[in-house]
Amino acid sequence: MRVIDKDWIQPLLFGSIFLGSGGGGDSRILSLLLKELLARKQTIYLMGLEELDSDKPYAAVGMMGSAELTDEHFPTGLEGINAVERLKLLTGKAFHALVTVECGAGINILYPLLVASRMGLPLIDADAMGRAFPELQMTTFHFAQFPITPLVLVDGRGHSHEFFEDDSFLLELNTRRVVGEGGGVGFFTGFSNKGSVLKRILIPRTISFAAELGRVFVNPGSYSKLLEDLIAVTKNSLYGSAIELFTGSIKERGKVEALKWRTVTIRGSGSFVNEEFKILMQNENLIAYRQDRVAAMVPDLISLIDLETLKPVHNNDVFPGMEVAVIGTPAPLVLKTKKALNVVGPQCFGYKSAYEPLEMLYFSYF
Repeated sequence: MRVIDKDWIQPLLFGSIFLGSGGGGDSRILSLLLKELLARKQTIYLMGLEELDSDKPYAAVGMMGSAELTDEHFPTGLEGINAVERLKLLTGKAFHALVTVECGAGINILYPLLVASRMGLPLIDADAMGRAFPELQMTTFHFAQFPITPLVLVDGRGHSHEFFEDDSFLLELNTRRVVGEGGGVGFFTGFSNKGSVLKRILIPRTISFAAELGRVFVNPGSYSKLLEDLIAVTKNSLYGSAIELFTGSIKERGKVEALKWRTVTIRGSGSFVNEEFKILMQNENLIAYRQDRVAAMVPDLISLIDLETLKPVHNNDVFPGMEVAVIGTPAPLVLKTKKALNVVGPQCFGYKSAYEPLEMLYFSYF
């Protein structure tokens, strides 16, 4: 097991924003709470998948709802503890470590760390998405046909709700309704399984990988050095080598009124001058076009870097005139299987064409 100290928090934030592909959300208050705990010599352990006991039970903890409302609800970790204690009663099991479902979200790395710290439990160095996705069924648990329920959800008003649906899509609908009626934010625990199952279906090392990515952004020096380091870190991972897709300034933000899509249009600069790049998004960046030709698509990652600060940015922080780089990163192979693409591929978001991986779109690069 590795020990997480205060020097991990900023890299985890940056790394999770990059893996969030424009969505996911981060939280200033959560990072401050964790730094305060770690400054008091509180210990948080990060446990590798290989260290799990095959016969012992483990559970996931996380947050769902509006990332913008997270700080308003001032989460302390006690909400998650209450959910875990209720899940213990429902299952009759005492959990030996916690796991996050979504590594591509600052709130869903930091909040599970906060709960794990307060409960004296390790956090598992793995997750069930490998990036940010908006819905509960978009996980390796669903791909492998393992149950998510029972699931306990504590809403933003402190009320506890229990779910037992076998159908992940129905569970998504029912939990979102409760979150919407309960303040826009929820704290959940579920996905309880034995170590033998988690070893088989979780994506390994995604928490430590988020930290490795994030360290690239701490003191990058220059964009060229940042890009070089990003390529080196991603090339030696379960993902794939990052590739620069475009650089330029944000021209406009828009949306397609009749659909769920929002858009960001970028005017090219440098080697991309006189060109245009468009990103289609639904929370996360899903499809990208360069000069009206497909440049990248989900589940591969499409991430934005602010060229002034040299930090990754969420879509909510993008504004006209901002100078950005667009980086593509191949998703882990588990997200590219037929079963996974049926749930997280571009067609699941309303896009009509089949998935084209970065490795095919940029064959000579890879």
